[in-house]
Amino acid sequence: MDTTAASVNKTALNPSKFLSAKMWITITVVLFVAIFFVVSNRIYNSQPAKVVVNTKNLDAAQYETLDKVMGKKEAGSFFTAVLPELKDQVMEQDWISQVDIERKWGEGIVITALPREAIARFGSEHLIDSQGKVYKPVTESELLQPGLIMLQGDADQSTLIMQQMQQVNQWFAPLEMQVEDLVLTPRMTWAIKFDNGMRIIVDNEHTSQKLMNLSQLLQNQLADKKDNIASADLRYKNGFVIDWKANVEETTPSSSTNDEAKSQPPSKENIVEEKVTGTAAQEASAEESEIPL
Repeated sequence: MDTTAASVNKTALNPSKFLSAKMWITITVVLFVAIFFVVSNRIYNSQPAKVVVNTKNLDAAQYETLDKVMGKKEAGSFFTAVLPELKDQVMEQDWISQVDIERKWGEGIVITALPREAIARFGSEHLIDSQGKVYKPVTESELLQPGLIMLQGDADQSTLIMQQMQQVNQWFAPLEMQVEDLVLTPRMTWAIKFDNGMRIIVDNEHTSQKLMNLSQLLQNQLADKKDNIASADLRYKNGFVIDWKANVEETTPSSSTNDEAKSQPPSKENIVEEKVTGTAAQEASAEESEIPL
């Protein structure tokens, strides 16, 4: 009986078997970690991730254009793709206003873009949004959208031009007049055509005050004659000049601020010869050549 107990104790306390079990556990753990590292590394640095352009917010032409552009970009793998760099590449398309990029497992790198919304045409080939950003549309058909105002001028002045259009529309809204064509010339002269056909030309001195004064006069003193006015020249320090429509029997223009001007006979300085012009740009050019600023 003592012999059996001694044999059991000897087996249980055998250090070589204990060390052997510990070694195998260690080897197993090391192998597991190594395999996990290799597999993870292969997944992390796998084939380049698929770049997917979301069709949301985009029409067919915009989607096709962006998908073609981004299809040529190297995004890296699903995990290594640098999303801010991809965002910068998308924003190189000036017709895009905002973009959101995210990793979606099973899909790839998903790009959701928001195109700019035009409020007017800018020149013959560009559009402008509410922030004053001038951009070239994806297709020329976007230039033909109904209801777009025509703005013209230096692209560097686009924000100023857009803000002036919005301000003028606000001032003349009570008269149910909206800007149809607005030009800022290199000499900083504004030429405005409204949707009722009336044209206004004004210089860059006290521009806002002159336009507001005219709006008030058209609502009050000149209310009954508003529809007979072809154009108004506001580039005078002490008043302005009205050009009446051809079928109206009016011979003398009005002045808003100088009573003396009313009593003076018509002259080169206080009348505007009647003209037939096609656009606000043409009128601005013609007026500038006739009356020095």
